[in-house]
Amino acid sequence: MPAFEYEALDAAGAKTKGLLSADSDVGARRELRRRKLTPLKLNRVDERRSGEGAKSVNLAGLLSQAKLSEKELMGVTRQLSTLINAGMPVEEALGMVSGQMDRPNARKVLMNVRGRVSEGERLSEAMGGYEASFPGVYRAMISAGEGTGGLGAVLDRLSDYLEKAAALRQRIQVALIYPCVLGVVALLVVSALLVFVVPRIAEQFTTLGVDLPGITQFMIALSGFMQAHWSLVGGGLLVLILIFILALRRPAIKKRMDGFVQHIPGFGGFSRKIESARFARTMAILINAGAVLPDALRAARRASANGVFQDRIAKIINEVETGRALSDALKGAKWFPPLMLYMIAAGERSGRLDEMFEKSADHIDNEVDSAVSVGLSLLEPGIIVIMGGVVAMIVLSILLPILKLNSLVLG
Repeated sequence: MPAFEYEALDAAGAKTKGLLSADSDVGARRELRRRKLTPLKLNRVDERRSGEGAKSVNLAGLLSQAKLSEKELMGVTRQLSTLINAGMPVEEALGMVSGQMDRPNARKVLMNVRGRVSEGERLSEAMGGYEASFPGVYRAMISAGEGTGGLGAVLDRLSDYLEKAAALRQRIQVALIYPCVLGVVALLVVSALLVFVVPRIAEQFTTLGVDLPGITQFMIALSGFMQAHWSLVGGGLLVLILIFILALRRPAIKKRMDGFVQHIPGFGGFSRKIESARFARTMAILINAGAVLPDALRAARRASANGVFQDRIAKIINEVETGRALSDALKGAKWFPPLMLYMIAAGERSGRLDEMFEKSADHIDNEVDSAVSVGLSLLEPGIIVIMGGVVAMIVLSILLPILKLNSLVLG
């Protein structure tokens, strides 16, 4: 059924707003009267229909305004999994979950998905109109579950997948708070020394006519430049950051950056592990849901935002479709860890490919967690050492002329 957004008066004369499902405008008004509400405005929230007395919402506008956040998507997936596994029809489950959403825009998305499902579309097809809320790989997993009759099981595994990914992101964000604050404070201290302390010391040395060491001359020149052009420096940094962010939105530049990261010691290996874990987890869910191997590979390719990795998977898909074993194709990509390749080969021989993919994902996730813990534990002392070195240079640039002046006085 289509979804309608209404504004009405209740029995006490107070205005109220909300969403409801009905087969037509007349049915929606009838439902409002049944609830003892007097309709003031009634707009159909469906991009595919417009009519007299109803406000038409185009697809682009709807997608820009109504979108599920990552947290909401996790909650929706978990609730749908519970309800569908309990035997509730998909349409009713969507209606129940949408009624529990706090944000009106999130309710709009789910109500429209429910309306499209009630009109005969599959859940994955109905979600296709809201790509910003339901990523392509998410819909591919839903489609695989619908095709095999295991939608509830797929949603359950999708929930676990989303929650693990969110937990890792949250852990990294929380761990980065202190190093970021430390870095900002250290940068402010260094800037204050250059802007306020170094110029005062430089004035004293200039009046005394002392020959200054090279490091002191450099610091004085840097201090003078920052005093004269601090707005230019700050604005320039902001412009460079903005240009970099906009440039990364271009696929060609993004792919080059992805390739550059692969050659950075430490970061390249970490990036490959993250992509391998995501790939293995996605493949495990899709194969367990009954997806055909090439289709599963295509969906797993869409799950990645790394252009270099996508090219490798595209080559693997071509090789698998020509008859090459998956483990051999993965080995030829020269991307995945050796243990994962061994486990995939064992899964092909035993017919337990989904199980081996899941075990591989668990193993790589543990390695990623360990790498994150080590990296974050080294980040804080690294910032302290770097900023300590900068402060030491400033202090040294001040002390060297003083020591030289003392030696001249004593001599």
